[in-house]
Amino acid sequence: MNTKTKALSIGACLVTMFCIGIVYLWSVFQQPVIDHYGWSSSAVTMVSSAIIFFYVLGTLIGGNILDRTSPSFVTVIGGVLLSIGLYLTSLLGPDIPWLIYITYGLCAGFGVGFAYGGALNCIQKWFPHKRGFATGISVCAFGLATVVLGPLIELFIAKLGVPGAFRAMAFSFPLIVIVMGLFIKNPTQEYLCSLDNPAACVVQRQYKPSEALRSLEFWSLALSLLFLPAAYMMIIPRIKTLGLLRGLTDNMATIAVSLTGVASAASRLIAGYVSDRIGGAKTIWILTAINLVSSVLLIFADGGLYIVAVLLIVCGYSGPAGIFPTLSTNAFGTKHSGTNYGLAFMFLGISSPLFTMISNMVSASGVVTGNYTAAFVIAAAGCVVPLVMLPLYDVARKKHRPIDDAMVEKDPSLAQ
Repeated sequence: MNTKTKALSIGACLVTMFCIGIVYLWSVFQQPVIDHYGWSSSAVTMVSSAIIFFYVLGTLIGGNILDRTSPSFVTVIGGVLLSIGLYLTSLLGPDIPWLIYITYGLCAGFGVGFAYGGALNCIQKWFPHKRGFATGISVCAFGLATVVLGPLIELFIAKLGVPGAFRAMAFSFPLIVIVMGLFIKNPTQEYLCSLDNPAACVVQRQYKPSEALRSLEFWSLALSLLFLPAAYMMIIPRIKTLGLLRGLTDNMATIAVSLTGVASAASRLIAGYVSDRIGGAKTIWILTAINLVSSVLLIFADGGLYIVAVLLIVCGYSGPAGIFPTLSTNAFGTKHSGTNYGLAFMFLGISSPLFTMISNMVSASGVVTGNYTAAFVIAAAGCVVPLVMLPLYDVARKKHRPIDDAMVEKDPSLAQ
């Protein structure tokens, strides 16, 4: 397999990840959508959680298809679904608000999930000896969309109106994803064996989903994915409004929101690099500890300390995004990696609406008072779960390495 094929495939994966990062841009649309259609805030309050849930579910379903087809096929299907979802959203009228959960949440969310799984799975296979860094680059591109595309979407809305902006998105980013999907190809075994790393060519035990579900490694990842995002889900919808109540000027609160995109992209890249050196579970453990401390800080933080705490929360959520897929692939092999990680990833999809609802219930008066103590205490408590489960993952991983015994006999270093 020549260098050109490798470069085209990796480049296509990164462009795809960047384009589907629009999944995190609902916050740009929310108020213009409310104003345009005359809908109440409560009618669309869960749209962000819905698209994240269906994007995660799409990763699982797409991953199952991926395991039986190719990353190119799944990515192209994802681009098609994303385009259809965004176009149907542009056709909505003011009478039935809940339809946006079907068009933007379910259809577009599924499209993002399919393309995400296809591109991420492929780029991991090109770098079997540096999976953490490769995945970190991928999810960094995914996170950068918030910084780069946010202003562009705002321009679309200003120039074209809300329906026009959805149509412009439907016939731009998804079409790029479809084209990029045609160039996404897995490496050959010959290429893998040519790498200067014995583990790249190793014959691994390939865990079926039913086998993965019975393992401690799986439940360590799944429960960590469920509880780690709690603080992020509670703070991200209200960074600006809470910031104003905590002593920030309107300008500083807006800057804080913008900085979250930078923090997200940087933490994804750095965490992936670090994980290749100290281990993925250890890296996420450190980020979880930072998340716990930051959750406590958010109970009382004002001014600049509030901004620091918010950015650390974003890092604690975003950094692990590039590591969890690697931990899953390392534990269960590559053959069924799309489905195996998709099953664990579903717990992140559950986490989003779960902790959004919990936050709304326990801190209903926070909109006026700025007091979200109960929500952030729950978020801090949730961090304890991954702090306990991640060391257990490492213990179980040492007992169940997915490396064929015959290969270990030939090269004992593979068992290290």
